[in-house]
Amino acid sequence: MGRRSWTVIGVGGVGGYYGSRLALAGFDMHWVARGDAEHLRREGLVVTSPRGDAHLTDLAVTNSGDPLPDTDVVVVATKTINNAGIIPWLAECLAGRSATLVILQNGFDVEQPFVEALRGPAPDVVVVGGMSFICSARTSPGVVAHFDYERVTLGTTDPGPRGDAAVAAVVEDLSSAGVPTEPLADLVEGRWRKLVWNIPFNGLSVVLDATTAEMVSDPDTRAMVRSLMEEVVAASEGTGHPVEKSFIEEMFDSTERMAPYAPSMKLDYEARRPLELEAIYAAPVRAAEAAGVEMPRTTALWQQLAFLDRRNRNAD
Repeated sequence: MGRRSWTVIGVGGVGGYYGSRLALAGFDMHWVARGDAEHLRREGLVVTSPRGDAHLTDLAVTNSGDPLPDTDVVVVATKTINNAGIIPWLAECLAGRSATLVILQNGFDVEQPFVEALRGPAPDVVVVGGMSFICSARTSPGVVAHFDYERVTLGTTDPGPRGDAAVAAVVEDLSSAGVPTEPLADLVEGRWRKLVWNIPFNGLSVVLDATTAEMVSDPDTRAMVRSLMEEVVAASEGTGHPVEKSFIEEMFDSTERMAPYAPSMKLDYEARRPLELEAIYAAPVRAAEAAGVEMPRTTALWQQLAFLDRRNRNAD
């Protein structure tokens, strides 16, 4: 059997990097871009990385909103703020098809809207949730800079043989492309695990105008990060998907080892793009509250970010 075919929606720091690894490994790749489509067709995709730089040319690129090619795997690697437009378009494009849809986005329970939209028109599409632990960014049209880390974890929204098989096949593809990839027994626990890092570092990078290195090296900001991490771990326990407390130290250790890095939310803020507050803050706070667990520190950070986001995008 030959390599499977993939479509990557969103050629940014996440989609551009993982898509390039698959392309270099010989997978049949298709790309969907919003603003860079013509540039990518003309100039290709440049990826800089400690693993080696690459320049991919002759890309099969379509514009966002156009019909999707019929591929084995479709990856959504856009920001969640775009989902309101992406979900109905995907439901139309995937109607009647059989494929695996990988939601490689930040946030909590981001897969469910896709599952609900596809249930009627595309019952043979299996939705898989993915978490990427990576430091990367789109630095200019058609250019992705990868700085550190690249591990992916994947879990199914369809417990049972069909979902497990879909996860296993994606794990095999990414692993064969040299991307460290692991299956998850509990997708929801995996989402909480990613939020242990995302909630403090993304939000505080905006509020404090600081990099990850600055936040972990200063005792006061380190204490703020820890208190937020502990709150997320408590919420995971309260909702029945516990993350072990020792994971907090793992996150500090890995952050201390990574290259000084501005998280994606800080880059969005600096570019005056909308922040992913619903998926990363509002959704987990609501899930915790439904289980009787309060997240006051996370809520306070969310409220600060909401104010800064509105002021930032309304500025002249």
